[in-house]
Amino acid sequence: MPQHPRRSRRRVVGRAVIVALVALAAMPAYLALSPSWRPAAVRLACAAAVIAGCVRALRWAREAAAPSAVSPLDGHMPPAAGPELDARFLALRDDVIYGARSRRYFEVILWPRLGELAGSEMLPRPADRRGLRRRGPSLRAIEQLVAEIEKRP
Repeated sequence: MPQHPRRSRRRVVGRAVIVALVALAAMPAYLALSPSWRPAAVRLACAAAVIAGCVRALRWAREAAAPSAVSPLDGHMPPAAGPELDARFLALRDDVIYGARSRRYFEVILWPRLGELAGSEMLPRPADRRGLRRRGPSLRAIEQLVAEIEKRP
């Protein structure tokens, strides 16, 4: 059976105030009626209360009979997780990105590593960027260095 959301205190208090106002308005109306019509008025008021209760009971029954949320077995499959990348590749990628952002990082960390990969042969040092003092070489320049290292035997 589906669980009903907890009713807020404001809603409960509001409904109680409405019921009290209806009861207070019904008393003078009942006393204003002639005694011969009072039993009919009480029967009509009771019928209205029973109808309101039946409508609420039917609503609860419909909610209980309604199909529940989609079963996890019947629902859509979650999207597949992407392939997990190797930690060494991620570290190398981060080195290249940081090397392009910071000239000091490039000179202290990335350039010696590229020199080790090149072996005994010297690599041409990439040109400094113009106008940007603390930035490392562009990604294109680093790409050309790596391509040159890959061409060597």
